[in-house]
Amino acid sequence: MAGFDGTRATVDWEVNRSFVAPVKGNDTLKKDRRAGRLGCLEERLRQLSAEASSTARTDVLGSLAAASEQLGSGDGPRRIVVATDGLSNTGCADLRSAGFDGTSEIDATVERCRKAGELPDLAGAEVDLVGIGRAARGAAPSSQQTAWLAAFWTRLCEATGASCVVTTTARARTAGEIADAGKAEPEVTFPAVTERSADRVTTIVLPGSVLFATDRDELSWSARSTLDDAARRIRELRPVTVAVTGHTDSRGSEQRGRQLSLARARAVRAGLAERGITVASARGYSDDRPQCTPEYRGGVPDHAAMACNRRVEISVTVRR
Repeated sequence: MAGFDGTRATVDWEVNRSFVAPVKGNDTLKKDRRAGRLGCLEERLRQLSAEASSTARTDVLGSLAAASEQLGSGDGPRRIVVATDGLSNTGCADLRSAGFDGTSEIDATVERCRKAGELPDLAGAEVDLVGIGRAARGAAPSSQQTAWLAAFWTRLCEATGASCVVTTTARARTAGEIADAGKAEPEVTFPAVTERSADRVTTIVLPGSVLFATDRDELSWSARSTLDDAARRIRELRPVTVAVTGHTDSRGSEQRGRQLSLARARAVRAGLAERGITVASARGYSDDRPQCTPEYRGGVPDHAAMACNRRVEISVTVRR
């Protein structure tokens, strides 16, 4: 247990080792001994949390490296929990010039840290980064920036070879949650084409995952059959006008969301034009008009809701 700021060298272990010695007696005595040790550790942790930083910026990757050295390379389970806002960083993860926009910036940071030799080897370790985006002072990041931060630290953490969980809440996983972490997350899937009708307008909804790769606006190979189905349905409706709108989830900046959603809407308009469908307009709304809410529950992203909101809608107006 240690507080950290500045560089890796500033990690000062407040609690170096802690263990509960075997005791003779009944189960009540054993529980009392364990509870006493946990109470002591909790008090030391509260004291550490109340201490002010001696520097303005912290080396999160350095703290992970120091923790890895402390754990050693034994055969037992190794787990590191780091509480940090993930914002005021020194070293290769410095975010002072960050745009909090898209995945290319994250990829560039991971590569920079790798070349600088600042990524510790945490293969086989469990790592929890908690409190990401929860700054002690100053304005809190927007939900889009916080989501980007979570993605940023997840990528950096995983680049160390660790099994990582990054959360925006100030709570680490329980032992039961760790046991469940190895279970495969169910794939989030939606029907290729769905529709809803209101008055004279039928809206055909196309999931973004079917049409595009992550953070891209080029139609994927799988989009061909989906657009074929959409064009076929539009012809059946005998439209007066057709409009296309793009929608994203709340991750990334608002500007990037609008650019991406508009580019995707235009790509679908071009795809429909190749199939003989004239589209009157193409607009991008970013995350302004979510279809599934909320996207975050207790600071934890709901990936199903996000996947639901990443979509392109085709609005078909028909005659009465």
